[in-house]
Amino acid sequence: MKKTTQLMEELNGSDDINSFLSNNKDSLDRQDFASYLCELLKKKKMTKIEVIRISQLNQIYGYQIFAGARLPSKDKIIAIALAMKLDIDTVQRLLTLAGEAQLYPKNTRDCILIDAINKGYDVAKLNKVLFENGSQCLK
Repeated sequence: MKKTTQLMEELNGSDDINSFLSNNKDSLDRQDFASYLCELLKKKKMTKIEVIRISQLNQIYGYQIFAGARLPSKDKIIAIALAMKLDIDTVQRLLTLAGEAQLYPKNTRDCILIDAINKGYDVAKLNKVLFENGSQCLK
């Protein structure tokens, strides 16, 4: 598996995108959000209903996320990540797979989210810290 910088160098120097894709198919991310989330669920030995309850998601909406019928917003991904006690790298990958921007440490709210993930906060504690710092609580 090639690193991102290696892939970027090869891509920048490539004259033929089809050759690049063919030569690097094992290094390209083809996993979708729901399948990755379900894989994490198994690793964490949690059930969908546990994660949905702890993350304070609507039950129907939560099951739609796990089934791949809906892509969650950034805030819902953070809530799920807190419920599953995921590390920051895994959260960044989930955000990318969902088509959301990764957390950015130059953004005040994102700093609070990163800190909460690193410290293993739950949704209620994160929302308290967000509120105390004048940032929007998770939606």
